[in-house]
Amino acid sequence: MRPDNDYTHTVADKSEEPLASKLTLSEAWQGFLSFKSDWAPKIRQGNEKYYEVIEAVLGADTQVTDITRRDIKNLLEVVEGLPRKNKKPYNRMTIQQCLDLDEVPEEDLVSSKTVKDYLKLCQGLFSTYLTKEEDILESSPTLNVTYQAKSHSYGYYTQAEMRKLVCHFATLDGWNKWGFLLLAYTGARRSEIAKLKVSDVRLDEDSQRHYIMIGDSKTEAGIRQVPIAKRLLDMGFLVYLDGKKSDAYLFPEITNRSQVTRLFHAIREQLNIDYLDDFKNRRIVHSLRHTFVTEIQAKHTLTLVQQTIGHEHSNQGQTKVYTGKMKVSDLLPVVDSVDWF
Repeated sequence: MRPDNDYTHTVADKSEEPLASKLTLSEAWQGFLSFKSDWAPKIRQGNEKYYEVIEAVLGADTQVTDITRRDIKNLLEVVEGLPRKNKKPYNRMTIQQCLDLDEVPEEDLVSSKTVKDYLKLCQGLFSTYLTKEEDILESSPTLNVTYQAKSHSYGYYTQAEMRKLVCHFATLDGWNKWGFLLLAYTGARRSEIAKLKVSDVRLDEDSQRHYIMIGDSKTEAGIRQVPIAKRLLDMGFLVYLDGKKSDAYLFPEITNRSQVTRLFHAIREQLNIDYLDDFKNRRIVHSLRHTFVTEIQAKHTLTLVQQTIGHEHSNQGQTKVYTGKMKVSDLLPVVDSVDWF
């Protein structure tokens, strides 16, 4: 079920409530399947696979009257970032595992046609069936929602847009505040932040600065120490840890990565920050990492950048055997050079 406290719908965003309906998305889908009993077996099978994603993003128990245009637009953005399920290793992954992926290679992403097919299915469910046929909705959340093919590349946020975002993050509480601020000031992946435990926040005795230990990674380079920016320390990040057990998750409220995506999309829309940049590149949660990398690349050596963000060191040759990991103190100038306020 979709968390109630992820964001608050505005009056303009929310479809008008019908007189009386507690119909959930899963119940509506079953009715829609009966309504579309003439679907060919192959069409039905394909649409049922699409519905698995729709249900995972919107919530099976969410009342259809609570689903808004924002939710549909968010769904389409999420779908754009999904891998093709007919390719390895994605064909062995669950829907939720696919949704939780942070970086899908461009050549593995679903096609624009697939995204359009999702929108077409939603239009059939919400507009044709729930609004026109059953008269359960007075206005469909798919009304005026369109989709045009976009670049698969990630865009970045401007300095002014990042200032807007972090100033908004600072007004929030709990994981909403610190989760997003860590994303903005460490360049870490969404999944890396979600998996952090309290014990992963540590003190480097040499520099007397705290850092986060990212140890859950598929690559050796991904296992790394990332200093916590002085700006976040000054804002009271360590106070957030008070009273938390060391073996507890830093953000236990994050039960799946879709929560982070959904809330971020709502914030971005609230701040009137466009989904696409001037080059039609997508700007999503992962674009915070892309923006962080772009910022530090202009100021620091490639080795420092790669160490901070968890990429393999390139062009090192045999010297890699002797250099190993860099110290926390070496990385302090990198994270402290980024200040979005």
